[in-house]
Amino acid sequence: MIEINLKNVENIYVLDGGFSSQLSRHIGVSPDGDPLWTSRFLQTHSQEIVDTHLDFIRAGSDIISTNTYQASVGAFMKHLGISSDEGLSLMKHAVRLAQQARSEYIDECKSNDLTPRNILIAGSVGPFGASLNDGSEYSGNYIKTISEKHIQNWHKPRLDVLVESGVDLIAFETIPCEKEALVLVNMLKEYPATKGWISFCCKDNMSIAHGEHFSKVVMNCLQANPVQILAVGINCCSPKLVSDLITSLEVDIPIVTYPNSGEKFIPGHGWADDQCQPLHSFVSSWLNTNVKFIGGCCRTYCEDIANIRRQKVFGVSVNKKKNDDKIKRLLIDNDALRTENLSLSFEISKLKKDNGKLKDENFSDYLSLMRERDARYTLYFENLSLHLKLKELDNGMSQPMAIRSDPTILRIALDRCRKQLSSTQSELKSMKEEYAETVPRRDFEHLEGEHQELQTQVQHQLAQYEHLQSTYRKVTAHKNSIEEELMECRERCRELERAGTPRPPWDLCADFIGGGKKRWCQLTEGLSSRDKLRALLKELGPAAESEHLEYFDGLGTDPAVPPYLRYSGRVRNLRLSRREVRVVVNDVWRGRPHHPHLALQDFVTKYFEDRYQQSSVRAEWAYNVCAGAESMLDEPQVRVWWGALHGQLSEQVYWGLRRQWDQLQQHLRRQALDGETITIEEFERVSRSIFPLKSEVDIKNLTDVVKKQLKIKLNCNEINLDKLFYENEEGFDRVELARELFRQRQLGQDKYIREVVAELGGRRAQRNVTVDALKRAFAIVDPAIDHVRMEQYIRWAFSDQSSEISAISPLSLQNIVVRLAAGDIERVGPRSKGVRRNYNKH
Repeated sequence: MIEINLKNVENIYVLDGGFSSQLSRHIGVSPDGDPLWTSRFLQTHSQEIVDTHLDFIRAGSDIISTNTYQASVGAFMKHLGISSDEGLSLMKHAVRLAQQARSEYIDECKSNDLTPRNILIAGSVGPFGASLNDGSEYSGNYIKTISEKHIQNWHKPRLDVLVESGVDLIAFETIPCEKEALVLVNMLKEYPATKGWISFCCKDNMSIAHGEHFSKVVMNCLQANPVQILAVGINCCSPKLVSDLITSLEVDIPIVTYPNSGEKFIPGHGWADDQCQPLHSFVSSWLNTNVKFIGGCCRTYCEDIANIRRQKVFGVSVNKKKNDDKIKRLLIDNDALRTENLSLSFEISKLKKDNGKLKDENFSDYLSLMRERDARYTLYFENLSLHLKLKELDNGMSQPMAIRSDPTILRIALDRCRKQLSSTQSELKSMKEEYAETVPRRDFEHLEGEHQELQTQVQHQLAQYEHLQSTYRKVTAHKNSIEEELMECRERCRELERAGTPRPPWDLCADFIGGGKKRWCQLTEGLSSRDKLRALLKELGPAAESEHLEYFDGLGTDPAVPPYLRYSGRVRNLRLSRREVRVVVNDVWRGRPHHPHLALQDFVTKYFEDRYQQSSVRAEWAYNVCAGAESMLDEPQVRVWWGALHGQLSEQVYWGLRRQWDQLQQHLRRQALDGETITIEEFERVSRSIFPLKSEVDIKNLTDVVKKQLKIKLNCNEINLDKLFYENEEGFDRVELARELFRQRQLGQDKYIREVVAELGGRRAQRNVTVDALKRAFAIVDPAIDHVRMEQYIRWAFSDQSSEISAISPLSLQNIVVRLAAGDIERVGPRSKGVRRNYNKH
């Protein structure tokens, strides 16, 4: 993947325009109204699609989109009549056509001595509503009736193909609703090396097409996947709405926008010019925001992209010059304000100092005046009191002048004044001591200001602390998620380690060849494991020559040879992997119900003849599949198929297991209210009702296998049925639950057969068994068995499917046991409690 740098302000990418509009110039037909839109022409007009990509690249596009907006496997199968594999190939072809256009552009630049631009390819992913062909991608109403799981399954094949084909990023386009947007950004996590953008179809300057608020939807998408989303934005709407939608966002993230030309589409009449401005006239205003990706959608052509390219270059340079000039002016103004602020600070400091001096002087004068006033008041009232007392002593007969001239009275008044003065001085001293630590108002106001400033700093620190706490919680959640993924990876590694083939101890091989260890080291120095094996086989004998490893010898055309292996000559050894063998075996089982009248060997012959027309190729696959199956008999799936192919096992063993699997799935889905999830308790209850003969230990083992398969944690109680019953191309019996059902089925069959053998006298009995004796044993062991099933078991045990059952000859007990063990023998009902024996001794 090519890294996209959005940190530089000037890194603005130009997208392509309306692909259908430009393509119609080359093919002469408009794809509007077609259920496949432009993806229909992937099958018929490959060169025209390449030319359309080249038009946009030459016009100045930095990023081109693949022709997969309305492509899906289901739509290709429905409207083109092709298979699902061919539909996936068409989507891969769309990526190759975009890559071809990029290569041709690079070659053109090299031939003209020009430096080519780095052209990126975006995998176009349109909404689910586009496949409905009813315009619902512009309303999003389909989301009310479609589940998230259905949308995810519909998008996944296309995303898999685009990522595997090597697109540089993914473009989720014209998304009308929040529900589908969240499904898509969460699906992108399945491809951690891939990034992309998501753009919405909006109906006005605040809301997307389905009615959700644009800024809230963007915020939810970024919270769901903040790492892989490069940009968010708007497409397929009027360019007049773009600025309002961008300014409504509350988050700083790169913006992508490629609106329509501004024309309106009128159903039944087509596109109408609504006095719209050219698309490039809006670019300069968009560049002032955080727009990093600019292009066009419907009704835009390569000329519009060329105009956008010119506006991008001009707009960036003009904006840069304006910003530089503005910054210079601001710096000059800032220096002047700083100088003026400094002079004002000095003046304020001087005025504060002078003001403090004046306050101190006025305060001292004030205190002196207050003391003098208090003393005068005290003397006045004391004097008045003395006059009143003298008047009382003289009975009101004394004259004021006499009183003033009497020394005794004056002495008494003086003594009282001295006492009052002493009391006042004591009181003043106590007040000084009491208020000695009182803060002056000026200092108090200064401290109050510092307190307010510290309070503001504390609030700022608290806000930062809350932000750090939120970040810590997010990082912790991400760490826990990564730890769970790490545990799953470790578990997978352990499974791969257990399933991997160990390397043999090559040093032991020196004991089996001439020359000993020294010669063995000379032979194998610097060789791989495969070449060491060839060297060993060559030393052991001529049959191990490389020629014998590369080819099989044909068995000829003798009638005794199975029909699918009849071939003369050498057959190339394809060295099929175990997975390839399992896929072929499962494919044979899937086609088997369509030809029930054919024997399995004849059906396998027909299977290879239908797939491969050339006899040499058909022989190669037949011989290699058989060789691979013979080496994989440790797997129950292959062992059952191989035994049924050679008549050693009954086909019904496979189909019996398949019936159990389907029956369990149907009952569980009926029990689930939403059709998808069920609790573990409900699973156990349904299992007991479907398999009444299973013990509690068997039911517990099934539950444990389900928990292990789905990696269910201890505190989780829900089972996802889609994941539980998911079948890949290797078959349902590769699922751990199916394997546990098969194991329990085999154990139950072995126990059932041991009980029947015990009724026949035990394995040591040296006698032949008749039909009647076997009937009697089945009837005793399994009283609920019906006549039809009993006849099937008996005919299989005696290897006779055509004779009258009463005319079948007796057979030895040993052969009976071997045939029963190779058949689909299963208990119908419980055995009567009155006839219970110990069968382990037999």
